[in-house]
Amino acid sequence: MLLGTLSMLPPYIGPPLGLELNVPSNVEVVDHVVPGAVVVVCGMLSALLARRAGGAQLTAAALALTGLCFLGGLWQAATHAPLVLEGGTPEAPWGTVLFHSAAGPVIAALALWLTLRESADGSAGVSRPS
Repeated sequence: MLLGTLSMLPPYIGPPLGLELNVPSNVEVVDHVVPGAVVVVCGMLSALLARRAGGAQLTAAALALTGLCFLGGLWQAATHAPLVLEGGTPEAPWGTVLFHSAAGPVIAALALWLTLRESADGSAGVSRPS
């Protein structure tokens, strides 16, 4: 949830730090706020489900929610791929590029690991044929 929140901040705290890109605000909303909000909401719901289960089997809903967190991180990583390819130019210095694009791959990797771990453990409450 913290990573989702942090992933929404670069367009808004970057300019005062000198890490600004020339990108329309509606693009920043689509690239940062929407996927970050998906990660925050799905992360909170998944944590609530896990807490309510109290160490018992997690539900398929919790597995789906961590999968949605993965998609939110993938969304951020994919929408920032062109920016990474432009990195090092005067319009996109490396510090700014890393500040804007680092959260997506981290969220995607962590959420994918959690999703696969839950699925492999059989802790998602999904019955498997023997």
